[in-house]
Amino acid sequence: MKTILFFILIFNSQYMSKRIGVAVVGLGSIGKTHVKALKDLEKETEFVKLVAVVDQIKAIAEKIGSEYGTPYYTTIDEVLRNSEVDVISIATPSYLHAPQAILAIEYGKHVIVEKPMATTLAGAREMVSRAERNEVKLGVIFQERYAPDIRRLKNDILKELGRIYLIESELKWYRDMKGYYKRDEIARSWRGMWNTEGGGVMTNQGIHTIDLMIWLNGEVEEVSGFVDNLTHDGIEVEDTAVAIMRYKNGALGTISQTVSMKPTTYQYRKIRVNGSNGFVEITDGSLSTVAIEGKIEESKSSVEYKKETIAQPGNLHKELLRDFLRALSEDNDFPINGKEGMKSLEVIKAVYLSSVNRQVVKLPLDVRIVV
Repeated sequence: MKTILFFILIFNSQYMSKRIGVAVVGLGSIGKTHVKALKDLEKETEFVKLVAVVDQIKAIAEKIGSEYGTPYYTTIDEVLRNSEVDVISIATPSYLHAPQAILAIEYGKHVIVEKPMATTLAGAREMVSRAERNEVKLGVIFQERYAPDIRRLKNDILKELGRIYLIESELKWYRDMKGYYKRDEIARSWRGMWNTEGGGVMTNQGIHTIDLMIWLNGEVEEVSGFVDNLTHDGIEVEDTAVAIMRYKNGALGTISQTVSMKPTTYQYRKIRVNGSNGFVEITDGSLSTVAIEGKIEESKSSVEYKKETIAQPGNLHKELLRDFLRALSEDNDFPINGKEGMKSLEVIKAVYLSSVNRQVVKLPLDVRIVV
């Protein structure tokens, strides 16, 4: 009996010491952020290893592979046959997220995928059901939840606000035709089209803000809104959106988003949480005002507007990937799972549906509805 227990302990020790092999699929700007974050985690932890990078353009895959001393592939099919790969990190264009995730899941790989997790609710639901059926983990990248001030709001300040009755959000960014939507062959192949991007400012840029609104105050019951393309000739999707939503707990929320902001030196993103005891304002991920009656009062003297909002710092990605891979190594739940990732996507699709039908839309949506 002692001999059996000894071998069990040795087996478990070897299993726990094995590093989780991760392959990054898609080596655009976000994919490169994934690669750097994972390579840093490989140095900082005992449970992470970057084992492969993938891009359909061989020159890009070869360059990144050489830079990080990592094997490279040009198709996801090749890397999925690599037994060292435990996790696929997906950073490809949006329309590839669901099919690539489902393929990886069927190979028995765990998946962490960039937002939006899919371009349709049906695709997102299929990802969730396949992951459950194959007993693998599915995570969605909403790295803004890892901003220190947002975590402070969620964990410490929120309970001081009393009853939350209104959450307001604004995203005022700029994306130009030549430098963004039509920047190169790859951008032209998918950006700005419903079938490949799944939506415009709400789906691509604003989904992080909507995710935070849900994370801070719970699920949404109904929405009403309008979306339109007002300043970007040559693309199909919306560049401007406004919406009102009612939470299940009775609070209201407002959404105002655009990628038409001019002058471009005044770009910003803001969330304001109003409660019966006061309010808190987050500007570009940092607390700009905390005003709670009789308890806390903080305010920055001025707001620092952004000139550029495409490049995002990679430190938040690194912390999210660390948590996902640690949860995997310890066989724990990862909070931003597939079902959680669907919540913001569902709200966005409901806004699109409301704009088309000119009516209030109740949640949950029928996943077969394509908008």
